[in-house]
Amino acid sequence: MKLLLLTSLYFLPFNIITFDPPEPEIGKRWVLNLQYSDEFDGNVLDSKKWRNSYMGWKGRSPGYFSPDAISVKEGTLQIKNGVLDKTVKHHVKGQYSIKGGAVQSLEKTAHFGYYEASFKASKIAMSTTFWMSNQKIPVDFVTKISDGNCQKDQFSQELDIAESIGGTISSGDKFKKNMNFNTHYRYIDCAGGKEKFYSAGNNAIEGNGQEINAQLSSESWEDFHIYGAYWKNANEVAFYSDNALIGDVQIRTDVVDEPFPRPLGINMVTETYDWATPYPTNKELTDDTINTSYYDWVRSYSLVDINYEEEKTNNYSGEGAKIYVEEIRFFEKPSVADGVLKIPYVYKANTNKLLVFKVIDSKNKVVFETSFTLLSGYGKDIKTLELPTLETVKNYTFLGELTTLDGKTVSSNTEK
Repeated sequence: MKLLLLTSLYFLPFNIITFDPPEPEIGKRWVLNLQYSDEFDGNVLDSKKWRNSYMGWKGRSPGYFSPDAISVKEGTLQIKNGVLDKTVKHHVKGQYSIKGGAVQSLEKTAHFGYYEASFKASKIAMSTTFWMSNQKIPVDFVTKISDGNCQKDQFSQELDIAESIGGTISSGDKFKKNMNFNTHYRYIDCAGGKEKFYSAGNNAIEGNGQEINAQLSSESWEDFHIYGAYWKNANEVAFYSDNALIGDVQIRTDVVDEPFPRPLGINMVTETYDWATPYPTNKELTDDTINTSYYDWVRSYSLVDINYEEEKTNNYSGEGAKIYVEEIRFFEKPSVADGVLKIPYVYKANTNKLLVFKVIDSKNKVVFETSFTLLSGYGKDIKTLELPTLETVKNYTFLGELTTLDGKTVSSNTEK
């Protein structure tokens, strides 16, 4: 993970990044799913999470997925594209001449949630991508096309969060200046034969060309950009670029009413496309200043109940997952009415924290104080307490302090 400068609340460690999932709904919190998250701070690919190849696919000719293109160094995952070695070409069937790479998650259990990656594309006519997919399975249920008793129909899902090409191609500069995304319901009908893609997204070449302003602040090869997708349910995905909502996509329902029900795996891949030509030259492929795709990090989040204990999960973040700028704030002004105190709060915490809440009167006297534990993550809730001794007045000051469990203040928020 590269070092980025941050503004401070109380104090901020310099290794925290200010990119987060969208604000959760009331009563929920985002937690990091460790199996599909990586800061790439080591010097080898984590073999408990990733493989340096793509199972069942060598790459799209002329680009071959070569394991030796993959490295982890300088705080990034790097895929160094190049000219395919002659000894590799001799042993690989197909017309392969270009070396690309693929990093694929070992598991395919990632379900509804928020998925994001920070990457900088190479400056050649090969893609730098971040996407999710699963394998085809038989259709053993009734669809809008079949009765569920076919022998040959199959389907799979593909969620293309970002496909970027930093180099020059004949079809224009959209793939270097914009975030390009798609959803594909991939279906083989009862007759078998060629697979059909039912696609929705803003990538007009591979999708339905949905009109969405997805322009980046700089070209994809110039800087790291954050590409994210909130996979909400079996029908809808919202896409984000540099922490801003770009647009919502309704997944096509030509075949079934709920086209994205199954879990997916994560892929980070550099590819060649027959529509993205001319292919890079040997000179470009051997130029180390432009031939490499860099991934700063990949993060995956699951939405859980606000008080869901993290030790009850297998892969969610526990103490010490330092990804948030820790803060406490009120999304509405706290209130006292008819003996009831309401505290509407949003917080971000890398480890379990305390919310210390105080009600202060017009004479600057603390008339009520309470504290309760906030579990690590990004949460939103309304705390309601019955306090018949507090009067219904409008001149209270409300102070919320996010503290460590031993009382050290991390962030505070005041409402008058």
